[in-house]
Amino acid sequence: MDIAIYKSGITALIISIICTPLLIFISRKKGFYATIDHRSSHDTSVPNTGGIILCFSVLVPVILYSDYPNQENFSLLVSAFAVLLITGIIDDFNPIPVSYKFLGQFIPAIVIVTSIDEQDLVIPFVYEYIQFPFFFNYLFWILFVVMTINAFNLIDGIDGLAIGLGIIGGLFYFSSFYQFDDLNLLIFSIALCTGLLGLLYFNLSKRNKIFLGDTGSLLIGGLLVFFALNFISTSGRPGASSSFFMVMGSLLIPMFDMIRLTIVRSSKKVSPFRADREHIHHIVLDLLKGNHVLTSILILISQLTVIYIFTMLSVLKSTYLIAILSMAFVAYYALVELLRKRRGPGG
Repeated sequence: MDIAIYKSGITALIISIICTPLLIFISRKKGFYATIDHRSSHDTSVPNTGGIILCFSVLVPVILYSDYPNQENFSLLVSAFAVLLITGIIDDFNPIPVSYKFLGQFIPAIVIVTSIDEQDLVIPFVYEYIQFPFFFNYLFWILFVVMTINAFNLIDGIDGLAIGLGIIGGLFYFSSFYQFDDLNLLIFSIALCTGLLGLLYFNLSKRNKIFLGDTGSLLIGGLLVFFALNFISTSGRPGASSSFFMVMGSLLIPMFDMIRLTIVRSSKKVSPFRADREHIHHIVLDLLKGNHVLTSILILISQLTVIYIFTMLSVLKSTYLIAILSMAFVAYYALVELLRKRRGPGG
């Protein structure tokens, strides 16, 4: 393995471990805390600036050890992730309307999608039967990027969960890029994993706790979906459906939970963006009497299991993959509804 990969992982970890306590100190001095409301799973003031550390933990190794800075679209990609970062920072300290937040996600989504070879941007499962104009292909993937970013933003509700999902997703893509021998993406993905690993320690700490904030969750979603599109592109067009199936496996719990809540809230004629305590992590947390660590561990083990199963099944024909995805969502929906009923109304 290239020495640059080791350097990237260690550099990201060091930045995360050394800089986080300093940022916690500054955040406490300036009053940069997460808002406590009816949805909160915490009852004390905690700094919500962890996403800023994550940004530098990933960016510095990429600049130092990869060839990305020499590529034409690097400045554009950095600008796209900077928009996500700024959107998150603004929303963390002064919540913004949903329309503005979506704008701060669509702009990076367009940049991320256009950074991929248009020949690889086909609509999975459908392209084998219908050839859509490229405009529809771009639209599909832009919406997919926005959905993924939002899914991670919504799943960040308890200690260790979003960070753990980010590490698992990062490791999945790291192992995939290792098979493809893509050094730049290996550096990118390992920096995300070790940067998050350093933040995980402080996120679970009782004395020096820090939250990712919207800044961090938006960034994790953006980076993972960037890896996802590169994974599909590197896999090649003939494998688009199986590659997309594996990508959905790597994102399953955040994506399925967001889709489930959209259906539930819409059926009740409530805005899909209305905040409540009906996410999978809230339900499991209440059933486990507020045990954050155990709740996160159970959900993370479930996500790992899904990745393994989906990877094994990805060799099947696309018609079977569509059926498996559909059945997986139905099973997820039914399971969460069963758990919700056992919890009782309102938690």
